[in-house]
Amino acid sequence: MLSKTPDIAALQAKALQFRREILETISLAGSGHPGGSLSAVEIFLSLYFYKIKHKPDDPKWEDRDRVIVSKGHVSPVVYVTLANAGYFPKEELKTFRKFKSRLQGHVVTKVPGVEFNTGSLGHGLSFANGVALGAKMK
Repeated sequence: MLSKTPDIAALQAKALQFRREILETISLAGSGHPGGSLSAVEIFLSLYFYKIKHKPDDPKWEDRDRVIVSKGHVSPVVYVTLANAGYFPKEELKTFRKFKSRLQGHVVTKVPGVEFNTGSLGHGLSFANGVALGAKMK
């Protein structure tokens, strides 16, 4: 984890590393959507290494912040981020989009740290509202 005071040079180096890993992951799979993932690197880096409360060793921790991904084609950036944060071994990135791999082309809850299966674009907003209202009622 990065410190609460961001080191811009460290974030820039990490962003470059994430982009390299995203391209390697997609290349090994022989298919994927790089654009959305490459453009969202700084967002995911900022969230998981600077902003949100989360515990990779306890992905269902009750007091965690939830990141709801609605755009499933950004699965490479989600998986690279989660692997780098310690949710699962980085070696597993090599199984992206392979038969029987849990790292599929759309984000799925089989992967530790993923809160919501993606599908139709935009339906994550409704789900996130429900999660927020449920937490407020609880």
